[in-house]
Amino acid sequence: MSAGMGIYRDELDVSYAVDFGRDREPTQKRSRHPEYRRKGSAPARVNGLHCRRNKRWTWGSGRGARMQNMRAFAGCLAFAVASLAVNAFGVPINYNVVGNPGNTGNASSNPSGLGAVSSVFKMATTETTNAQYVAFLNSVDPNGTNPNSIYSSSMGSSINGGISFNAGAGAGSKYSVKAGAPTGAPAGTSYGSMPVNFVTWFSAARFVNWLNNGATGTSSTESGAYTLANAVSGPIVARNPGAQVFLPSANEWYKAAFFNGSSYTTYATNSNSVPTAQVTNFSLANSGNFSDVTTLPVNAESYVNSASAYGMYDMFGNVGEMTDSAGAGNNFVSVGGGYAAIPSAWAATAAQNFRLSTAANVSNGFRVAAVPEPGTIALAGVGIGGLAGLDWMKRRKKRLAARQAG
Repeated sequence: MSAGMGIYRDELDVSYAVDFGRDREPTQKRSRHPEYRRKGSAPARVNGLHCRRNKRWTWGSGRGARMQNMRAFAGCLAFAVASLAVNAFGVPINYNVVGNPGNTGNASSNPSGLGAVSSVFKMATTETTNAQYVAFLNSVDPNGTNPNSIYSSSMGSSINGGISFNAGAGAGSKYSVKAGAPTGAPAGTSYGSMPVNFVTWFSAARFVNWLNNGATGTSSTESGAYTLANAVSGPIVARNPGAQVFLPSANEWYKAAFFNGSSYTTYATNSNSVPTAQVTNFSLANSGNFSDVTTLPVNAESYVNSASAYGMYDMFGNVGEMTDSAGAGNNFVSVGGGYAAIPSAWAATAAQNFRLSTAANVSNGFRVAAVPEPGTIALAGVGIGGLAGLDWMKRRKKRLAARQAG
């Protein structure tokens, strides 16, 4: 061997040993394959996850590389969990958490006695829209057979209905949101953003069953939050234990509408003053679509400064909303009034009415509620903690083995 080659070889061995020392690889590995990093491909002994940090081959196996692996895996986990959180219910629905479990306020601020909820829950910030209901229709009825009358022809024929049916369209696209907006609607109104109407209680229950079951399949409408067994009339059905998405009860709706964390406001606009009925300035606080200021619903979440204390929009006016609380006979408790409501009828002291389970009209819709799921950050933290724990256990096992060998 020439002197030059010897110098090169010595430098290579030193460089290789220093690199291995940084990563604290077992000393018995240092003499094996000392030149593999300088060649075009890894030798068989160091292929796969057992090789070092050469990123042409693998993630690496040194301590620094293990930390990079951990961060990369945790990032993938967080992304996957976030995707599940967004897509689990099939359609984009914004929820706010309603806390303060068990608190019904005092008798003076809550003479109705409603609002007692024993656990934290989530409520959709807006009424269910035509666009969301179209996603449901095309998913569960791709061939347009209208099982259990989940679609009403009034949705297409009425000026205030927002959903069209086209028997000649392809499977999975027979239902669509109407183009444009109703005649005389305020500027910016669109059928897709208006709350769905002309739905019965049973159709609303099938929508939440679909969400509860992951928003897939035609069979997902008959069980889940409610066991419907193809019922389209009669008494409403009780909520099943373990339901994840559901129609709110009268107590849940009342609390989300009126409770502010310590007492109950008089109106569902987080105010004790009578709201203003108007459709000309949606930024005005304590206002809404009621008292026949219009003859139609407007876009969900139009009144951006008139939400309840928990951030729920249009809980007074626009369309009345369904609950899964039963009234006498075949009635359910209806809440929130509609665009023809008057304030005195829908204040906190008298914020409920009763409707037949088969009622389907222009001024009646619904919003959904759900149980809170673990936050995506918390779940990602669990994944990071698990990976860190696994790495620590592996290193601890190696140290114990080294002590026993010594």
